Formats: sequence, structure tokens, C-alpha cells
Amino acid sequence: MTFKPVSKSGKLYLGSVDTDVPGYGKVDLTAQYNPKELQIDKPVPWSKHNYTNKGNDQAKNARGAIALEFTGAEGRSLTVELLFDAYGDPNNAVDVTAEVAKLEALAAVKDPTDDDENKRRPPLCVIRWGEGGMPTFTCVVESLSTKYTMFNDGGEPLRATCTVKLKEADVLSTKDAEHKDPDAGAGAGNSGGGGTTA
Repeated sequence: MTFKPVSKSGKLYLGSVDTDVPGYGKVDLTAQYNPKELQIDKPVPWSKHNYTNKGNDQAKNARGAIALEFTGAEGRSLTVELLFDAYGDPNNAVDVTAEVAKLEALAAVKDPTDDDENKRRPPLCVIRWGEGGMPTFTCVVESLSTKYTMFNDGGEPLRATCTVKLKEADVLSTKDAEHKDPDAGAGAGNSGGGGTTA
């Protein structure tokens, strides 16, 4: 699938791959100000090798060794801080409440009561910054924290800082889908069992 984000040149873009987000269809969010930094974490899961079930000789010989086994691939995670500031915008073109609402829509379940499993989860997203260098990947919102720091006389927010943590994902499913068929959707590029493939 090719992503064509609605983004101003050189601005960080975060949006939904899904086109059925309530109230939006497709969410498109462009950073008002590019973040000063991005943190990208790539876990590599290793665990201590278990010799409990091995033969006595092998277990005895391995006691002094440091043995690790690779337990499977993990996706990247990215943490980004976005600032929305209507007070500092001379054109007053930024609606802080509306921009925060877009992020909240990316973190919310689309429709918890729908029979379709793909509606009973938050949307699949994509993040992109520039044409090259910075990673572009499909992901989900893992956490969202919003701090409002300025308000007008009517109590409407004029400035907000949002810390968004994203987790890389290719296939999405719901917990109840796993109970139906735990192997459905397994493997990259397989969207069986109600999963969504990027």
C-alpha cells in the first residue's frame, strides 16, 4: 500500500491508514511546529536459554556459559512531542481543541459495539517526516498525554503539548479475534481472521 499523506512540505505528518474513523473518515494531522527531537526505540528480545529439560551432561557443561536465545522480532516504537499554539499564531489558523481531538481519535476505539472486528479497535496509523532519512512506518498509538498550558478568557485552550507514543505494526486484530482462531492473521501480509494489513 502506498501512503500519500496530506502534509505541508517538510512537516511531520501523522494520520490514519483506516478510512472509517468516526467523525473524520480519514484523519490527517500535520505538525504546526516540527518536534525538536524524536526518540525511536528498537527492542531486540533475547532470553536466557533454559537447560532444565536438557540431558544431565549438557546441562552440567553449560552452567558456566552465558547462553541467550532470540525469541522473535519486535517493532520499533517512536515517541514524539507535538506543540499546538493558537496564541503564537498571528493568523489564528490553529484550532488547538480540533488538533488534540484528531490525536484522541487515533487513540480511540472506532466502534466498540460493531460486529466487525476491525471496528472494535483503534485505527492503524502512519507517521512520516520528509522524503527520506527519517523512518516512515505504520503504527498504532500506544499512549497519548496532553498538557494544556494556556487558555483564553472563555476557558478555551490556546496552547497544548501532546506527547504521543507510537508502536510499529503491520497487522492488527482484536483479543476476541484471537480466541476464534489464534493463528489467524499470523505472519506479515496475512490479514485473515479480521486482521488489517498495511
